[in-house]
Amino acid sequence: MRAAVLTGPGGPEVLTLDRVPTPVPAAGQVLVRVAAFGLNNAEVLQRRGVTAAPDGGIPGLECAGVVAAVGPGVTGYGPGDRVAALARCGTYAEYVAVPAGACMRVPDVLDLAVAAAAPEAAATAWWNLVCRGRIRSGERVLIHGAAGGVGSLTVQLARRLGAYVVGTARGERKTAMCAELGCHEVIDYGHGDVFAIVGEGFDVILDNQGGPAVAANVSALAPFGRLVIVGVQAGAIGALDVAELMGRAAEVSSSSLGRLDDAVRETICRDVERQVLPRLSEGTLRVVVDSRFALDDIVAAHTRFSAPDRVGKVVVTVADDI
Repeated sequence: MRAAVLTGPGGPEVLTLDRVPTPVPAAGQVLVRVAAFGLNNAEVLQRRGVTAAPDGGIPGLECAGVVAAVGPGVTGYGPGDRVAALARCGTYAEYVAVPAGACMRVPDVLDLAVAAAAPEAAATAWWNLVCRGRIRSGERVLIHGAAGGVGSLTVQLARRLGAYVVGTARGERKTAMCAELGCHEVIDYGHGDVFAIVGEGFDVILDNQGGPAVAANVSALAPFGRLVIVGVQAGAIGALDVAELMGRAAEVSSSSLGRLDDAVRETICRDVERQVLPRLSEGTLRVVVDSRFALDDIVAAHTRFSAPDRVGKVVVTVADDI
């Protein structure tokens, strides 16, 4: 099969197309013929050498396509079934083998290229907003990076669940899109200190910046508020004033989907399958797709992903005949 393989750390050009053996599904696995996959920041970090490259050198955390074969012991899926998958690696290819529990049925009316951009963002948004953040109707929610792939879907979920949503983004295009997606307020962090503008009183904060923003985020929490850290784009090290945290009776949690065991990931996939994918097909939720590329243009896709004006997801199409 064809696959985009990392040849070493560096810029987008270190991703090269190569011929590699097609995987054979092991017990409990499903072999997916990939129609399309979405790009994620974790793959950029692997490409740059910030984090370890995946075994075999093929990145990719999500895809959509059809079942090509199933391994021993798999029930409930068969050849031809339309699925999306939350993978640990390997989706930058024509085929990928994933645990059956990582697959989610895709409604017939949902474009597979759109479904391909949903698993990582939807799983991150649902797990951290609903399960970790325990969002309730009427609460105030602050979503940093609201114009990104995860943030844009999180905004919509928070609104659907009845929250008052404040988002942060940079630039007129991104802030306008956040308002369109449902933010009651949007703060352009290019115009000054976000925390001086938003003030306090947030019941849930989803933060993609990491350590350097911890103290400011805690100061913005309401009593019994929950800060959930979903990324470390500004770095992993920060200072936490535990006395202030205790004074607010607040809590800080964090999560990396890649470090969760398969059983927890399967539970999240079932939630996404039931709660998100049907609403994408209905149009009551949408995945924001910035741009689409062919597999032959994987270098251009990675270049676009890192562009400062990107909004939402970048999708790469692998097969047009599915």
